Amino acid sequence: MNNLLLSVTQNDPFTLAYIIVGILLGIAVLVALIAQIAIIIGYWKGNRINNSLGLTGGEYARKLLDENGMYDVKVKKCGILRTIIFGNHYSISKRTVFLRVLTINKTSLTSVAMAAQKVALAKQHKEGNKIMIVRSRLQGLGVFAPSLFIPLVIISLIIDLLVFETILLTAIVIVLAVLFFIFGFIVTLLNIPVEKKAIECAKEWLKESLNEEEVQTISKVYSSYMVEYVMQFIVALLRILHFILKILMKIKSAES
Repeated sequence: MNNLLLSVTQNDPFTLAYIIVGILLGIAVLVALIAQIAIIIGYWKGNRINNSLGLTGGEYARKLLDENGMYDVKVKKCGILRTIIFGNHYSISKRTVFLRVLTINKTSLTSVAMAAQKVALAKQHKEGNKIMIVRSRLQGLGVFAPSLFIPLVIISLIIDLLVFETILLTAIVIVLAVLFFIFGFIVTLLNIPVEKKAIECAKEWLKESLNEEEVQTISKVYSSYMVEYVMQFIVALLRILHFILKILMKIKSAES
């Protein structure tokens, strides 16, 4: 086995690197999936417990916003499209904390936890946190860019073949698609410090309002979210490396 790997390394190092990165990518995706499952379980458990404040997520969000002087920031229920794409989130363009229907109207432990974390993002915006603002501006690209990569290339290729009979448009679209992909990667990178700071702020608020057991339950959910954010970044990084290695392998194959 060692001799085989040595032979592959000497004759085709890109292939070996491609295989290794592929394996690491699979592991990272699995860990991210486990983190998502942990979030779902923690979210479900917390959603079955009423918080000791007796406040809904919407009421608690409004309370925190007012206490922190953010009277102009609104709290609204997510529409169907926002729920599917973004879920609970803070919009810097609309200066609004958007909460899912079961978050804004429910008095559960999870509801106040999610509300606090999103208000903490609004607080970062108020304080002029540049990392948070850049992340929010690019968030749409971070959601859509990776999934648009292949469709854009295919559509441009068809147009080139049927209309222009060149690959110029395809080449341009590939460059743009790669840029979109990079923007998506930047968003996953910026998510980590922004969300970490928001979670730390939310936990401080919750410690002042809830009992120790409630805070411990919420902290576990927050920790799972942080693991997911880190794994999303690692997955995005490995995907870029995988993509680059694939291109290098094709270039070497063409030269041969």
